[in-house]
Amino acid sequence: MERKFSKFSIILIVVGIFVAYMAFPPINIDIFGWWGIFIGFGIYLTGLVLGICAFFKKEKGFMKYISLLSISLGVLFIAFMQSLAVFKRLKRGSFLE
Repeated sequence: MERKFSKFSIILIVVGIFVAYMAFPPINIDIFGWWGIFIGFGIYLTGLVLGICAFFKKEKGFMKYISLLSISLGVLFIAFMQSLAVFKRLKRGSFLE
């Protein structure tokens, strides 16, 4: 059986981003609570590793490039989480302490 790392990579990346985003207002499903962010990001990173494996194994197709483009989504998610932390500190007034 031929392994398709790129297909599994795309699936895990989409599921990971959805699980990580569930805790925020538009969806706001509290199945995992705040742990869902870490669980989802872990699933996302697993999908990213599979995408890198697909790239190095030189799988045929275009999906491996799409899974590698999702690195930008991970960077944006980390920047979003950092901005939430900064805004939370500004709201408390303890940013400069």
